[in-house]
Amino acid sequence: MSKQVRMLLYGDSNSWGYLDDQQGRRYDRRWPMEMCRYLSETFPVTLIEECLPGRTTDLDDPVMGNGFNGRAYLETVLRSHQPLDHIVIMLGTNDLKARFNRSADDIAQALIGLGQLACKIAAGKGSWATAQPADVTLICPLVIGRRASDPAWERAEEWTGAYQKSSVLASAIQIAGAAVSLRVVDGNQFGCSSEHDPIHWTENTHIKFGAGIASFFQKQIFVKR
Repeated sequence: MSKQVRMLLYGDSNSWGYLDDQQGRRYDRRWPMEMCRYLSETFPVTLIEECLPGRTTDLDDPVMGNGFNGRAYLETVLRSHQPLDHIVIMLGTNDLKARFNRSADDIAQALIGLGQLACKIAAGKGSWATAQPADVTLICPLVIGRRASDPAWERAEEWTGAYQKSSVLASAIQIAGAAVSLRVVDGNQFGCSSEHDPIHWTENTHIKFGAGIASFFQKQIFVKR
């Protein structure tokens, strides 16, 4: 396949590349860049990173302020980058925060709702007037680290109950996605969260995750084109 493929990634801090060193440093070899590097060995890829630390699926955040609701900005983002071949969405980790009081099923349904919305937005091939929806893939976020349940961790109160919910989140997303025929891939097969900062990832996880997602796309999607 020689045609340029345009992919847009919609995510949060773990896709933005926030490392587990708690310094807010953006990692150059973050997983989206690694995925793009692997895919580009086979065909040309233009990767559009639309990732924001703190972004939720569809919730306004009373602490962080306006601008972090993923659903509120999705259509604007997709239409502004049209034409797109593929849209990849990985969100849900920030929904686990205690202040949102959401169950794993609630978060799964919110992510599926984003996927369904993306499937309806005319951000794919064609002109502005004739564009069709792009292909959509949802990625289940990684289970957060066990340290999130340790009362001694400085952010434990903010993430009370999050580890337990995140442990069953992937299953909930896969079940909900299958019910409406959305493509879902479980990111947990490609890595695990850090135990130093249990919400974020190590450099090694970013590298492995990017390679794993690239392999998934090569085998399951692009081979069919």
